[in-house]
Amino acid sequence: MALYALDTDSNLVFAADAAPLQTYRCPECRCPVQKRTGLHKRPHFCHLRNAPQCRLHSKSIDHLVFQTRLKEAIPELEMERPFPSILRIADLCWERKKIVFEIQCSLILPPEAEERRRDYAKERYALVWLLDDRLYNKKKLRLSEEILRREAGYFISLQKGLVYDQFDPTRDGARLMKGPPLPVDLSKPLPIPKKPLGLAQLEKRTARFRGDLLDRSLQNSATLQRLLDCEQSLKPKPKPRWHWLKKGVQIGLEYLLRKTAEWDRLNL
Repeated sequence: MALYALDTDSNLVFAADAAPLQTYRCPECRCPVQKRTGLHKRPHFCHLRNAPQCRLHSKSIDHLVFQTRLKEAIPELEMERPFPSILRIADLCWERKKIVFEIQCSLILPPEAEERRRDYAKERYALVWLLDDRLYNKKKLRLSEEILRREAGYFISLQKGLVYDQFDPTRDGARLMKGPPLPVDLSKPLPIPKKPLGLAQLEKRTARFRGDLLDRSLQNSATLQRLLDCEQSLKPKPKPRWHWLKKGVQIGLEYLLRKTAEWDRLNL
């Protein structure tokens, strides 16, 4: 499903303004699409034939609903903005701020996530991921989740219409803990500090918005210190010397037992 399509002159047409029975083309895969609407459905474009490789084809109603909500909250945003030079279509683009928002309601492979980030970086746009918490933000990390959260990624609750950040240190593909949800105001981007704060979760952040974890850590030194203390307490403790001595004795005994068994077999 998509909110925009191309007409015969390659102009973008919004679904609400499209003719019901006219055939348009998908901006991404160029396959034929037509307008669909209903009593309880927003106007949108549907592919006339199956196109599983097209990202717009696999876009869900929930995805479109949140996309529209964010556009209403920040009128400056442009929905489904095409980037012909990198063959990308951004879910939402903030031209003045050079920010692209991508709503992720499905799994994405790590190479694709990295490729999208690099492509938008070539165009000098910061990429901010918005992750559906019905799929992400579980005890065990989802595919690519660490990559999506590392630089500029927040969670979204489609039911509550909420964008939020949280303190959630991870290790070995799992969350060690989850702090409370911190509401984030995406309409208020802020500059990134020049010096790192020392908190591992924030080391590679490339975006900061009012209310996120980075912003709260900068605004309140006591908050930052509590997070640093918590992160330190969750680090794996080094094994004591006696542990390695015991391990060495065990390995030595196993070796002697194997050699003894081999000697007994040779003397049978």
